[in-house]
Amino acid sequence: MSAHERMLSPSAAAPSSAAPTTSAPAARGVRLAVRLLLLVGVLLLAGVPRLLTLHLFLDSDEINFWMPRSMRFLDAMQSGNFAETAQSTHPGVTTMWLGSAGILLRDSLVAAGVLADVPFPLSLTLSRLPIALVHTCGVLLGYLLLHRLFATRSPEPGGVALALLAAAFWATDPFVVAYARILHVDGLTTTFATLSLLAGGIFWVRGGHPAYLLLSAGAGALATLSKSPGVAVIPIIGLAGIAAWHYDGMPLRRVLLALGAWAATFALTLWLCYPALWVDPARAWQQMRVGVEIEGASPHVIGNFFLGQATDTPDARYYPVALLMRTTPLTLIGLLLLPFVWRRDADSASTRRMLALLAAYILVFVLAMSLFPKKLNRYSVPVFPALDILAATGWVWALLRLRDLRGGAVPLAARVLPFGVAALISLAALNMLWWHPYGVIAYNQIVGGAPRAERTFLIGDGEGLGEAARWLNGQPDITGVRVSSTMINSLQPFLMRGAQSSTPRNGQFAVQDGYALIYVRHTQRGIPAAPFGAVYANQTPVYTVQAHGVTLASVYQLAPPIADLHNATFGDALTLRGTQTDLEGLRGGHGITLTVQWQAQQPPMQEYLMFVHVLDPQGQKVAQIDVSPAGTAQPPTSWQVGRTLTWAHPLPVPADLPPDTYWLAIGLYNPVTFARLSVATPAPPIAPDAGGNALLLPLVVR
Repeated sequence: MSAHERMLSPSAAAPSSAAPTTSAPAARGVRLAVRLLLLVGVLLLAGVPRLLTLHLFLDSDEINFWMPRSMRFLDAMQSGNFAETAQSTHPGVTTMWLGSAGILLRDSLVAAGVLADVPFPLSLTLSRLPIALVHTCGVLLGYLLLHRLFATRSPEPGGVALALLAAAFWATDPFVVAYARILHVDGLTTTFATLSLLAGGIFWVRGGHPAYLLLSAGAGALATLSKSPGVAVIPIIGLAGIAAWHYDGMPLRRVLLALGAWAATFALTLWLCYPALWVDPARAWQQMRVGVEIEGASPHVIGNFFLGQATDTPDARYYPVALLMRTTPLTLIGLLLLPFVWRRDADSASTRRMLALLAAYILVFVLAMSLFPKKLNRYSVPVFPALDILAATGWVWALLRLRDLRGGAVPLAARVLPFGVAALISLAALNMLWWHPYGVIAYNQIVGGAPRAERTFLIGDGEGLGEAARWLNGQPDITGVRVSSTMINSLQPFLMRGAQSSTPRNGQFAVQDGYALIYVRHTQRGIPAAPFGAVYANQTPVYTVQAHGVTLASVYQLAPPIADLHNATFGDALTLRGTQTDLEGLRGGHGITLTVQWQAQQPPMQEYLMFVHVLDPQGQKVAQIDVSPAGTAQPPTSWQVGRTLTWAHPLPVPADLPPDTYWLAIGLYNPVTFARLSVATPAPPIAPDAGGNALLLPLVVR
């Protein structure tokens, strides 16, 4: 056994003559402890990113499709109406099973009195918990299969290191993690298809027990029940059987029997796990066929975007570009090292064949998906654990070559593999933490990261809306106005009780709309549709959610309607957008009510006061007020750029003011120096002299 295996493998080599001999029971105890330590490490790498902060955002497909489908699926199961479990063309059966488990978990906790109330973030966490646990266990099982493939029964050089590094890359791949945290179909296809390939490889490539063949078939069926592209494992398993007959001399009869057993187990698993097949298999099959032939053959309903252009049908470059940009830097470098694996004399034919099967799966999957006009880069996530395994192989080869260099001291060379693997796992974990919790927008930093992806793919599935809602919940007027957005299904659950969101009708905001939220996917293809386009082009957002150089969501304040618009800028900071005068109280001795609407173009450097003078036709002052423009104790220097402040100021005037045309002179001044801020709007020719630097508005008293 080589030095690196003594460092990373629980199997112990014979000790040197200078060291005391370790007893067999003690050696077995050490090996067991190391194995348990590695298992716990993989479990933590897989579980922490998948299970923490499940409440932060809501994927649009979850709230629009998979949560209601899971509820209907559960109702169908509880009522015995099994035909109604055929809810989707995907078919999404595993997703709905796990979604139902989340619903039952939540209801059980409430019924048991553990939870008196279930706010939405907690409900979302409980809904996602079963699916996150399945993915975590899937990675752990994947590690055990990888260990069986590469590190037991005639282990390859660096086999333990390869199994550990491959599992770590899989566990920390932010793209894979993103879809292992939500109630969706692509992540489950990813996990089950990978397990199917690994278990199949153990049987066909390593000559493992037939139980691995059955595990492969069952996992392949679950991958297909998750999403129909999971059938891509079928030709790969068939190819593995042909390779076992051709290269290993496995009798053809045994190959055919094994493939038949795999197919039978695959079919049985489909039938057992899909209740609709129990009572109406024709309907279930027809629904799946429609999903492939009709939905897959049609462009995406929300349109698409590729390489900076709006397009309904991206070309054949789409998935190769997606694979390049969705890899992590470590995975990309490992893949570039991979071709040299075939040149190593120490690599066995079985290892090369397993790698070839994984590569064939990637190729088959990508080619098949490229045939359909409906393309999203998340559709490629099922191949990424295979890419991670191939990349880990490239890295381990490089470390072995480095270890074999004779230029350094032998003790140092012997530590290259364990230290190198530990460093790579640490870097992979740090990269995962860098993107958490928004692995949905994780793109390779080497090729431009998320900002480049924003110019390449349609992005945004709801991430950031939870943060936007939390900011909106902190606004004092949030329960008195509505939030206008096209993403209300993913936004509304996070808004506080009493706050409402709505979608504009007829291309116009409603009077009740106080905020507009514009999402990233609606700005990638140019100016958003009305009425958001005018806001996006002409206003500054009062709040943005940004992550990794991408603005995910922008919140704009919608100014309430005001009678007279002016847009007069005082100095370089504050703009008087409009005014409105109410003369109803004049004859009752209550004076005039002047409503002003201000907006900050940039934070003022100091506090200013607003003066309002009422001038008669000769320019004589008949009334005046000097107040804060906001009408509160809040100084203008704390105003937020883009926010509109509307405030009504009582303006006392004599009750016997004779009918005539008066003038309102409005301006801002420094309360220390009394210097007025300049205003560019000229006074009307007939207006009296107001002393300069004032906005003059006619006031007709009848």
